[in-house]
Order: sequence, then structure tokens, then C-alpha cells
Amino acid sequence: MKYKRLIPLIVPLLIWLGGQLFLRRPSLFYSVLAVGALIIVLSVRYLAGREKRDWPLLTIAPVLFFLSLTGYVAIIIGSFWIQLLLILSAWFLFVYLKNLYYYFTHQESASVFADKLDNLLIVSGFLSVFFAATVLFSLPIFISWPDWATILILAALIWLLFVQFLPLKKINPAQAKILILISVIGLAELAWGLSLLPLKFHLLGLFLAISYYLALTIIRLHLRGALNRRVLKLPLILSALAFVVLFLTARWL
Repeated sequence: MKYKRLIPLIVPLLIWLGGQLFLRRPSLFYSVLAVGALIIVLSVRYLAGREKRDWPLLTIAPVLFFLSLTGYVAIIIGSFWIQLLLILSAWFLFVYLKNLYYYFTHQESASVFADKLDNLLIVSGFLSVFFAATVLFSLPIFISWPDWATILILAALIWLLFVQFLPLKKINPAQAKILILISVIGLAELAWGLSLLPLKFHLLGLFLAISYYLALTIIRLHLRGALNRRVLKLPLILSALAFVVLFLTARWL
């Protein structure tokens, strides 16, 4: 038990050091990604113990956040922003693993830490979609990359980001599978449409991230039995305003 308390401290430090390593030796980039993802998976497995069978779902958020953010770091310039993002990655892992540790070890207050983890999943999911979409939309500039591969990867990523909430909220997958399927297909089609627009890749990623957040809001309202026109009006208006403002102020390629 006492060694588990060190996991939230050791893992973020190792991930941050891995980021510094590939900045000095870019040839180690893929090795850092693979080893970092493995470390995160093993750390969650160790914290979960043997009784928690749905622990793989709890690895989705930290692994995807780490991979998407690190990929984003590889395509941007400016040492300040790169270091800031690497710190953000380490900070998120620290907060996530710390709350995960308390979630597993403090059964009397597990619901409190489940809510904290739930909020972290919402924020990290939004950022993961933004980082991953920006990277994938920009790949054709660097390598020969087909559009269908981008759409498939984004669809798989978004599906994982939807199902990652299941163990925390004790949701029956049958209740959500239809909405999740519709949302994934709709967001994949949106991603395909966005890939045809001559806009900055950061903006395309932001469009898709906002759309993911809106779809997630609809799914969560439906599962709580609170989905109605009055409740949905505000998220729809805010999302529409964000799209209009971003589109009108966008710089075209």
C-alpha cells in the first residue's frame, strides 16, 4: 500500500523526463511514446489491484492525453509552449493518478473521488480531441497520409473517450451504445468535412473538440434522464456561437 502512494509522484516525473529526452534526441520520439504509455498502463493496473476488473477503461484518459499532447508537442515550435505543455502533461497525470489512488483505497468516499475523476475525464477528453485532431489534420504536410486514416483514428479515439466514463458512473453500456454510435459516426463525418476546409489546423481541431464536448453533454443528459429542449438550449447556443465566432475570425490557409 505504501508504494502505491508514490505512483502519482514517480509516473509524472518519468513522463516529464521522457519528454525532455526526446526533445534532445528526436530519434527517440516513438520509443518515448511507447514506454510512456506502458508506464501509465502499468501504474493504473498497480493502483487498481486484482479486484478491479474494468481497470483498462481507466487507462484511456491518461494514455490518450499523453499520446495526443506529446504528438502535438512534436509539431509546434517555441520552447516556452513546448515546456508548458510537458508540464501540463505531468500535472494532469499527477492529479489523475492521485485521485485514482484515493478512489481505490478510500471506499467510504469513493463517490467523491469518482466525481473528481469524472471532471478530469471531461477536460482531458476535450483537450485530447483537440491535440489529436490538430496533429492528424496536419500530417499530410509532413508525410503522405490518407484522409480515411485520419477519420478512422479520430473515430476510434472519440469512441474510447465516450466509453471511458462507464466504470466511474456505473452506466449500463446498453443504455448508451446507440447514442455513442450515432455520435461517433456524426463526429467522424464532421472530421471528414473539416479536413476539406482550408483553415488552420489548430482551428479545425478546436471545431472538432467543441463538437465532441456537445455530443458528450447530450449523452450525459440522456443517461441522467434530463435531456429536454430547455436544458439543451444553452449548450447548443454556446456551441453555435463558438463556431460562428471562430469561423468569422479564422485565418484561411
